[in-house]
Amino acid sequence: MLAIEWRNKNGEPKFTVIHYPTGNLLLDAFGYGDRWWTLAAITSEHLLLHHFPQPENAQTKGLVAIHINTKEISWELFNLQFEAMSAIGIVVKSLFAGNDKVSVLDEQTGDMLIQQTYLDDLVFEERNIRSAFPTTDTPSLSLTDQKIAGPYFYMEQGSREFWAYHEEKEKGFQLMLSVIEENQIIFRTCLADNLEYLLPETFFIINQQLFFIGDNKQEIVSYFV
Repeated sequence: MLAIEWRNKNGEPKFTVIHYPTGNLLLDAFGYGDRWWTLAAITSEHLLLHHFPQPENAQTKGLVAIHINTKEISWELFNLQFEAMSAIGIVVKSLFAGNDKVSVLDEQTGDMLIQQTYLDDLVFEERNIRSAFPTTDTPSLSLTDQKIAGPYFYMEQGSREFWAYHEEKEKGFQLMLSVIEENQIIFRTCLADNLEYLLPETFFIINQQLFFIGDNKQEIVSYFV
C-alpha cells in the first residue's frame, strides 16, 4: 500500500491510499481532524494517523486507525504516542509512563497486547521503501548538455544507477531522471516541467517500482524498474 498526505487550500489534511502494484485507488481524499493530523503508518488494512497538538514540540499525541476498505474508523486513542510498527503490532508510548518503556497495540482493535517493554526486545518490520537523497557525487557519464541547478539525487538498485537532477530552462526548471546500466544510459525522462523552484524530494522506490509525486502532490507517476 502507498499512502499519500496532501493539503487543500485551507491547509486541511487529506489522505489517499493506492495499491501500488495495480494503481487501484482504495481511499480517496479522506479527511480527518484538524490540520495537525498527519500520516503515521500504513498496513494492508489500516491507515494510521497521529496528531501534533503542539507542532513546535514535534511530539505526537493520539492515534487513529482508519479501515481502508470500509472507510470507517476502527479505533481512536488519544493518550498515546506512536513509535513504530513491529512484527506483532503497533508500538506506542504512554504520555504518562515516565520511563523509556513502550507498549504494543493490536492493529484490529487498538487493545493492548504487550505492556511496558523495551524497544530492543521487539522485532520490527523492514521498510521496503527507499528514497533518493542528494549527493555530492557525479555520474560516470554525461547525462545532459543543459546547465544543472542544485545537487544530483542518487540511488542504486541492483546493477542500475538512478540519477535525478534539475535542468535550468529559460524560465524555471525541469526535473529529469536518467538510469545508467553497464556504463550506458538505458532510460531518460522528464519527471516534472515548468518548475518555479527546485524540488527537495525527487523519487522513491518500493520493490521494483519507482514513484514520483508531482503537481503539488496531485499526481503520481510510477515506473517499473
